[in-house]
Amino acid sequence: MPKAIYSIWWDNRLGPMVGRSFPEEETLTGEEALIVFMGHGVNQETEIGYSKLQKGLVISYMRPPNCIAVLLNDGENTTTVERNLLRLAPYIDFNSSSWDTELQKAYQTLHDLLNETSGDELLNNPEVQKLVSDMAAERVKAFTPKHVLRATVRYPEAQDYFGSDDAEVTRMLRDLEDEEVLESRTFGRRIECRQCGDSDLTIELLCPKCESGEIHKVFTLFCPKCSNQFHAVMADDIAEVTCLSCKEPVKVGDLPVLDVEPLCNQCGTASNDPKIVFRCATCSKHLRGADLLAGTGLAYYPKE
Repeated sequence: MPKAIYSIWWDNRLGPMVGRSFPEEETLTGEEALIVFMGHGVNQETEIGYSKLQKGLVISYMRPPNCIAVLLNDGENTTTVERNLLRLAPYIDFNSSSWDTELQKAYQTLHDLLNETSGDELLNNPEVQKLVSDMAAERVKAFTPKHVLRATVRYPEAQDYFGSDDAEVTRMLRDLEDEEVLESRTFGRRIECRQCGDSDLTIELLCPKCESGEIHKVFTLFCPKCSNQFHAVMADDIAEVTCLSCKEPVKVGDLPVLDVEPLCNQCGTASNDPKIVFRCATCSKHLRGADLLAGTGLAYYPKE
């Protein structure tokens, strides 16, 4: 379980401000808060940030101008904490007027989430037991991904009133339009497949010379064990890659990718500029310019 949890926010005049901490004795200085904020990029653009403070490693969740930071114990599994910090976010009332209570509740909820998603409690989950049984009986052989870019409609200012669920925020705005409190007006364009109307898409990379889809990716990787860079071709269905410097195996999920160069398996062309094809994630239609601009964005204004 992490040592502490902090609430921080950004003031445009004063910079990062430490709001509350739990437990209260685990304080955070203004300088440390600035380091945490910088872990999200200079424009606070990344949702999850990592910061190495003298007191330990901090993983933080950013919803500008608010930031929730978690101080880890030595040896704690960072990826587990990160996943559960993302699970925790919907439980936090970022507009709370009682952050002492809110932060204590968040700390306890994070503790519960960590317990529920690890050890015996996870393995005793009926859905998990069914999954294990189905895979043991080979009714399910593997869970393979479909890489979908989800075109989400988001109204950031409205989240201050209706919470962080994008779909629910949109529904609320439409409800208010039906009640003639708001009216919608056109605002920009959005992706919309003209065949099925969906807005989600997948990306295919093709060789720019022969347009083959059989492309290997030559990765420039950073080894977390020896801190050296090395190159590797990562095909599907591998679990580990051996670092060429230290010869140690590293799980593919733990390897930071620094660069990728596609290499065509058909004609041997290596190119940093492959042909990119967009397809509808639902009906597989090749999306062209008209599809990428087919949808009408809506902004909501007070009803006049």
